[in-house]
Amino acid sequence: PLCSLLTMADIPKMVSDLRRTFDTGVTRPYKWRYNQIKAVSRMVTEHEEEWVAALAVDLQKPACEAIMGEVCNVTAAAGILLKNLKSWMQHEAVSCFGLLVPASCEIRHEPYGVVLVIGPYNYPVQLTLKPLVGALSAGNCVLVKPSEMTPQTSKLLARLIPQYLDKECIKVVEGGVPETQALLAQPFDFFFFTGSHRVGKIVAVAAAEKLKPYVLELGGKNAAIVDESVESLNVVAKRLAWALSYNCGQSCVKPDYVVVLRKNSDKLKQKLVKCFNDFFGDKPIDSPDFARQINKNACLRIQKLLSDNPGEVLCGGEVVPEDRYVAPTILSETPKTSAIMQEEIFGPICSVITVDTIDEAIAYVNEMSDKPLAFYVFSSRSAVIEKCFSKVQSGGAISNDVLMAPVVPNMPFGGLGSSGDGFYQGRYSFETFSHKRSVVRKHMSFDNPACDPVVRYPPFVSSPLKQKVFRFLADNLPLFPPITMSGTLYVLFVIFLIWHLLQVYWK
Repeated sequence: PLCSLLTMADIPKMVSDLRRTFDTGVTRPYKWRYNQIKAVSRMVTEHEEEWVAALAVDLQKPACEAIMGEVCNVTAAAGILLKNLKSWMQHEAVSCFGLLVPASCEIRHEPYGVVLVIGPYNYPVQLTLKPLVGALSAGNCVLVKPSEMTPQTSKLLARLIPQYLDKECIKVVEGGVPETQALLAQPFDFFFFTGSHRVGKIVAVAAAEKLKPYVLELGGKNAAIVDESVESLNVVAKRLAWALSYNCGQSCVKPDYVVVLRKNSDKLKQKLVKCFNDFFGDKPIDSPDFARQINKNACLRIQKLLSDNPGEVLCGGEVVPEDRYVAPTILSETPKTSAIMQEEIFGPICSVITVDTIDEAIAYVNEMSDKPLAFYVFSSRSAVIEKCFSKVQSGGAISNDVLMAPVVPNMPFGGLGSSGDGFYQGRYSFETFSHKRSVVRKHMSFDNPACDPVVRYPPFVSSPLKQKVFRFLADNLPLFPPITMSGTLYVLFVIFLIWHLLQVYWK
């Protein structure tokens, strides 16, 4: 591929080349940004079959999941940016402090410069290209690092990106840990990482050492609460079972455990088991609709978690590392101290925990989950939903559904605390990759006390009256509303007229 890595020595040169290109200003115009985002959308749609085939090899991802969870997500994200980019790029006029008038104040969204985007393996198309289009919308040059754990998808990204996008402004580096370490040592202006907590900390340290901004999209021990008031346990069970098994449980917003009130506990457990059977039959390993874990090591890690679980296995529990297969699994009343309750599972496994009250459920979640990325509440009582949302902190929250927050284009998606730092999506992608620059345009052409009040200049100690006037003006002059250049000239004319009349009066 034209833009993929040839040798380790290429990395510094690639970054410096991107820096020189950015300094020319080629990425700043609206037309360039629009064309690049449009090209990403075309790249995804015109090669849909290749994306589906690559994902089938890397994750044995079913075609419907590849299209819904990867391809359509990227085209939707690009569509929102294309529709709104021109208006978002406009300078935002803001109120001006009275003592500054005549002047105009505005906020400009400017690109950071050269951005590093490190993609994950669980959604290697969506979670690599959505940050990319966000960075492009803000006018940045971008270096993309796909996950080495999905080699077919990585190769496809490295081949297609230089074919569709500006090769001088967007480059791709393939490789593993050594390449990632080399990239983190480079002087990027912004770091965007999606992946594990362990690597997220490494990225944060690398960015902090350079005093550069970053976004970390991580995960966490996501939880769901099922209230006794739910109208249909069938719907609750179907939505939960779908979330648990989607992409073989490799979703950062997948619930790891469900806390259910005792009234519905046994029924919910039975219905979850039934849903898995309805979805995938008696042998999920043979189902064409069930994906696989990323590799053998991921299966072995989950197998160890299951072996340390003293709770009851209601269904599943089977692990076949050679096939990268982990069966959809429901556990019952898993102890808090068990290994599977102490870390993010990242597999199609969920434990159902029974409590007696909503307060107990909330307390359980707060004890087991430190600000998870996602939090779910199933209830027919709005008061219960609001109580849960107000007492459990999380990156995002959904009532009576699961997984859907990342696909809502007009809301920010991101974590809190241990589940991440920063957010993106829709306008928030544009803003995340933009520096908000405050600009005050002060006019100098009027040398009179109305436009350049003497009270702002020393001496102050010898002029108590000046101090009083300054205090009065600071306390009583309002914030002037945003005004255009013509409006500024009008204000200047009014001030000049008042000043002229005052001079005539004093004479």
